[in-house]
Amino acid sequence: MLADHFPPDIALVVATDPMQTQRLSEAEEACVANSVEKRKREFRSGRHAAKAALRQLGLKEDINLLPIAGGTRPDWPAGYVGSITHTTGFCAAAVATQTHYQAIAIDVEPRTPIQRNALAAICTNREQQWIAQQPDDHYKADWGKTFFCIKETLYKVFNPIHDVYLDFQEAEVQLSRQDGSFTADIHQQAKGITCRYSGRFGMNERYIYASTLLRQELPQKIRRSVP
Repeated sequence: MLADHFPPDIALVVATDPMQTQRLSEAEEACVANSVEKRKREFRSGRHAAKAALRQLGLKEDINLLPIAGGTRPDWPAGYVGSITHTTGFCAAAVATQTHYQAIAIDVEPRTPIQRNALAAICTNREQQWIAQQPDDHYKADWGKTFFCIKETLYKVFNPIHDVYLDFQEAEVQLSRQDGSFTADIHQQAKGITCRYSGRFGMNERYIYASTLLRQELPQKIRRSVP
């Protein structure tokens, strides 16, 4: 599923059931001390999966993946970027080094249709027109949730870099059913930020999944004229 999206320099770990009850460090457990049991299990699964992914990339020391101030996403160790997703019955973490990536994001959602009133909030007019034009096949009811899943990854990439909120309507996505890829044009109004991201999406019988990878820009070689 998600593993098919990633090159070898990204570590992906799917959480196992024992990770839900395996306690974290005292500092990490304190973050969810007053949370309901469901939240505690999700938090533990995500953190354990993320630490396993970091170890796959060579990080050896013990770390505390505490939430960033005022947020819930982890404060990743220096030199690393990552993403955690969890939904009913599934949790995973993906991690990469900042040498190669500015940001990465994954999201998994249950394959259930979204409400019609929610569709208008999530999808732009052009995206809704695209959905309406799709054939009445096995996937017809899934496209709204697919746009939602993709836009969750867009936010996870955009927000850490720009430190500003991104609304669903400020991202317009173009899907390719043929190869499971997408591009997204971002027009964030508050700060006038425009950019384009790309990624992949897919689904199986239970879940819809998406990923967005933002690579580091390679320095351009300086061409010198020969006298």
